Amino acid sequence: MHFSIPETSDHKDPKSGSPYTTYVVHINGVRHCNVRYRQLHTLHEQLRREFHPSTLPSFPPKKILTLGLNQIEERRMALEKYLQLLSQDPRISHSITFNGFLLASQQETRSEKTEEVQLDVFLMNEKKISVRGLTILQTEEVLEKVCQQLQVPEEYVHYFALFLLERKEDGDFVVVRKLQDFESPYISQKSASKRSLKLVLRKASWDPKIDLELFNHNVTLTLLYTQTIAEVERGWIVANPETKRQLARLQAMGSKYEYMHTAHRLPYYGYLHFLPCVCDYPMTNTPAHIVIGNRELVMKIRTPKGEIKEGSFKVTKMRCWRIMTVAKGMTSDEFNDTDPEDSGSKLELSFEYLMNNQELQWITIISPQAILMSLCLQSIVEELLRVRSGIAIKKAGEKSCSTEYLFQRKDGVVQKFPIRSGLHSAQHKNCGNGNPTIPKIDPKTLSSLTGRQYSVKKLSEKFDVVNFREAARAAEDVLIENEAFFEMKDDEP
Repeated sequence: MHFSIPETSDHKDPKSGSPYTTYVVHINGVRHCNVRYRQLHTLHEQLRREFHPSTLPSFPPKKILTLGLNQIEERRMALEKYLQLLSQDPRISHSITFNGFLLASQQETRSEKTEEVQLDVFLMNEKKISVRGLTILQTEEVLEKVCQQLQVPEEYVHYFALFLLERKEDGDFVVVRKLQDFESPYISQKSASKRSLKLVLRKASWDPKIDLELFNHNVTLTLLYTQTIAEVERGWIVANPETKRQLARLQAMGSKYEYMHTAHRLPYYGYLHFLPCVCDYPMTNTPAHIVIGNRELVMKIRTPKGEIKEGSFKVTKMRCWRIMTVAKGMTSDEFNDTDPEDSGSKLELSFEYLMNNQELQWITIISPQAILMSLCLQSIVEELLRVRSGIAIKKAGEKSCSTEYLFQRKDGVVQKFPIRSGLHSAQHKNCGNGNPTIPKIDPKTLSSLTGRQYSVKKLSEKFDVVNFREAARAAEDVLIENEAFFEMKDDEP
């Protein structure tokens, strides 16, 4: 997760009239919630009771006197760093307490009632699957409800995920982001009111060998078939005219299995395509088209002669990467689900790559989808290391716990909030009593549940961080180091 607190917002208490400050938390480049200092302090105290205090980062201390502008800015930066450090520990970032806080804060910020609603999820052919549940139903719960309706086998459910997708008037589509379990799909979709976004079920795995296994079950075969047809029509999967005619014949005959085995061998099958962007390779301000999949990032550029050339950057040769942003004119007067593309922000993804001459070189991509690119790279690394370790992906509902989280609202009132988290065993004795504790989990099980096998280092050790209020700052004061760079070979499975 990419955490940042790029700004603050001033408010008055509706009862007392006293002024107070809220901190605008962005997760993965999107505004998630407004929270007060005392709410984050309560979260810290809850985590201290759940985890050993030595495992937690230090929390910014309380102040006796009213804070001035400089002190508020210092606290903003300290709270941002605190959340970033929390998110680096998979035990914490997947805990009931942390996810409960994020989900409840999203609901409070958006002023959503807890009530039953219908949520529509689409396949890539516009087929609609409707599920009913509370407005605060988490992403994994919605995913499992949808897959249950489709009769996806439990062991295959988490090879798929829910995405927010924007369809253009000309039939084109853009994958905006992948939904995470700390958020409510209903609230997240509703918050994106300025854009017509749909909840879409798509494949979330990257290794083409995984797809070969999914081909053997009719339901998962159909899901992949539906997505592949859309990507062939969109031009994401490259096929010559003869192959396109062959695919069209197989589609007309309803030969899904044969269609998929043909498409599976085509260039860019299973890759995610991004909007046009600018990179500094091979030279600065080079227009580029980025696609990510099958353990690589591919950069397509047009030469001065009009030729299209492609450069492949293997994920296993990326030593690390970072996200930076330069934002313009962002205010919090109206709290909308602003994504970087709408906010005027310039985002950049930079990665350090081992070139063929064995020299490390930084390569930068400037794109409103830079954070989505970063999350894709992280997901590929997680899958690589999970497959290498021989760890099976978790089944639907496996090792999950449903309980109640005690959430302190901005007005100080404490409310009970239903929450489910994947690190707690459903059979654990404290599950469901409102005061959950973490059972002992061996490293192999932890890897299978979280996939978090990459480490994070302080970006400030290598790069300067510029103040946001001067119109330029680091969105993520972290550097993501890819352990697969050291541990994996390109020819490993």
